[in-house]
Amino acid sequence: MSQIIKAMEKKTVKDHLDNLKTTVEGLNVQLHLGKADAEKAFEEQKANLRDWTVKMSSHIDLAKDLNQEQATKIKAALEELRIQAALGKATSKDLLKEQQHELKKRMELLRSDIDLVFETSKEHSDEFLEDLSLRLHDYQVKFDIFKLQLQLAKMEGKKEWNERRKEAEIKLQEFQRDLEKRAEEASGKWDNFSAEMSSAWKHVRKAFD
Repeated sequence: MSQIIKAMEKKTVKDHLDNLKTTVEGLNVQLHLGKADAEKAFEEQKANLRDWTVKMSSHIDLAKDLNQEQATKIKAALEELRIQAALGKATSKDLLKEQQHELKKRMELLRSDIDLVFETSKEHSDEFLEDLSLRLHDYQVKFDIFKLQLQLAKMEGKKEWNERRKEAEIKLQEFQRDLEKRAEEASGKWDNFSAEMSSAWKHVRKAFD
């Protein structure tokens, strides 16, 4: 059994909740970055995303709920996402916008492949696949925030800029409260917890769409 699978088996719902709380705190910090810092963070997250896709792809065959066709399809989606994340630095606004668009598209394709597996499997007991899904939500929100920051940069100093960022802050605060509520409703079971968190992530992403 791989180290990544062993590590996930040792995690409790509380461990995952603590990790998610830390993620939300990081999203709040990201939301308040200035334009230059946001562009630097974008490149750093591209590198993190690239490394994550490599790690996940190397372990995808260990996912219990995947047949060979599904595993091949998800591996291909991870590879397409890796290639996009490995592109050089976005040196202009147009290039930054294009890279954000392509990353979003590749992540949505991977999300679609994962959701299809969940829809067709009888039980959502595969911790590796659940962990993959939740981590992808994390990256999707991060890059959605970068998209929002590009929009805010055009409005900086205007009333709309403050209103839009405040709206996003409120959504993140609501999400943090939602985390605690949904974790309690999950009754300590990982599969229930994962389903609740997936639903919560999809809800909060609407704030940055």
